[in-house]
Amino acid sequence: MKEMLNYRPPRDRKPASWTRFDVALAQRAERRWARRSQTLAAVVCVAGAMLGAQWYSGESWRIGDITVQNNDGVPVEAIIGASGLQGEHFHFANLDAAAKAVDDLPGVEAASVTCRWEWRVQCVITVQPARPMALWQSRDGQVWNDLEGRVQVARADMPAQLFIRVEDGALPPPGSRLNPRLLRALNELIAAQPNVTRYAYSSQFGLMWVNDRKWRVRLGDAPYDGAMSDKLRLARALQQQLVDKGIEARVLDVRFVEAPYYIR
Repeated sequence: MKEMLNYRPPRDRKPASWTRFDVALAQRAERRWARRSQTLAAVVCVAGAMLGAQWYSGESWRIGDITVQNNDGVPVEAIIGASGLQGEHFHFANLDAAAKAVDDLPGVEAASVTCRWEWRVQCVITVQPARPMALWQSRDGQVWNDLEGRVQVARADMPAQLFIRVEDGALPPPGSRLNPRLLRALNELIAAQPNVTRYAYSSQFGLMWVNDRKWRVRLGDAPYDGAMSDKLRLARALQQQLVDKGIEARVLDVRFVEAPYYIR
């Protein structure tokens, strides 16, 4: 009688309780790793944001390099100071307001401002100089005013439409504006007698002019539009009357058109 032996190899498996335990551990480890990864990512993002914000607010984005072009006698320091750009952030600087502030300076007709960033900020202020209207000269120095009456210190060789010698009183102070009546008078004299470029000024008698007979004509200023034209016509009419009568005068005073007089 034969005996049959059946060999069945043991199964290579762990108890069910062990498998569930290992899966739970793995899931908890996975969750811990996910939380750590998220925390690390958040830390990296925050650190990156802080570094980026520090760099963006740093000196490389601040305006410090400003070049002034074509200022023609207007001090560079005054232009840069008026612009208000020094130290401003590249993206928040108001270039239109800066150009307007420079444009308001004496001696400036117009101004433009451009800025660019190439790892640092570079700005250029380009000035269009104002055209000198009148050059005021005295023993104390000389100044000039532009077409809007703004007064500026003058260079020695500065050209101008009018040259005014101040006989008494002070020069118009730099940085100020001429009295509107005086500015109106200058404009009207340029239009009325463009060939006359030299006048005198006195704090008592205002603008004065020496005519072709070497008579001094006291004109004063222009209290209304057309005042200089009225005074010049009156001065020529009085001169003709005196010449017809054989009278040589030294002074014609037409400051007040209703009460002119002459001095022999």
